[in-house]
Amino acid sequence: MTRGVRSLLALTTAAGLAACGVRAESAPTGFFGNGDVRLNYTFTKPTGKGPFPGVVIGHGSGRVDKDQCAPLSSNFVRRGYATLCYDKRGVGQSTGTYSDVGTKNSQRMFALLASDMAAAVRFLAAHSDVDPTRIGLAGGSQAGWIIPVAAAMATPKPAFMIIFSGPTVSVGEEIYFSKFAEGTTRPVDDAYAKLVRFNGPRGFDPLPTLRTLDVPGLWVLGLEDRSIPIRDTIRLLDRLIEDGKPYEHVDFPGVPHSLVGADMWPAIDEFLKESR
Repeated sequence: MTRGVRSLLALTTAAGLAACGVRAESAPTGFFGNGDVRLNYTFTKPTGKGPFPGVVIGHGSGRVDKDQCAPLSSNFVRRGYATLCYDKRGVGQSTGTYSDVGTKNSQRMFALLASDMAAAVRFLAAHSDVDPTRIGLAGGSQAGWIIPVAAAMATPKPAFMIIFSGPTVSVGEEIYFSKFAEGTTRPVDDAYAKLVRFNGPRGFDPLPTLRTLDVPGLWVLGLEDRSIPIRDTIRLLDRLIEDGKPYEHVDFPGVPHSLVGADMWPAIDEFLKESR
């Protein structure tokens, strides 16, 4: 899952920027800690008097810094949410060691990256302008694996999760599918046919966490996604929903992994209204 992260975050400027007409105050920066790692953040809040609900914004794959979540942050601030963006560990001004993620190290790396996100929740919850009972998690692509783990770790318990183009399949399945589908013009059905026969290492699997979690979650998905196997992602989500998990998904025909062209904020607004 190496493509589409920048455009996935940037696309959020395309819809809903004028929602609620709420302006942002200047964004202070600094560091919060997770063990011996110091993570550089930007905190942005609406103008006016808090406390505000909050959102911690997580990372897609690659060397993602806090500036890349600015468009997504702007959409939440305009909806009355304070946001915390931070440089991924080992990126930008954050300390620690950056690492790519594959099947061999995914279990360890996602636990580590989720612990950073959980530390961000603790830090945001202590802010006098934030309501600690109304902090959610949001992010796209690889963050779809990290956010549920962070939600299980975090104290206080997150109020919601919003996941953009995030998989519910294992890391190995996503890598195998994208090998045949991403960046190609091959019929996507061919990639799905190959995926049925996949028997390689799976690495991190999000389903055990998703089966035990009780945090409301919204997945925003493009049905022409060639990075993650969207059909399998939806099938697994629907099973979880049938089992009573508080999840939902909104799907956009003809829309790729980047979600460019998706009018997604009305559905997100409705979900946020239900989560308040």
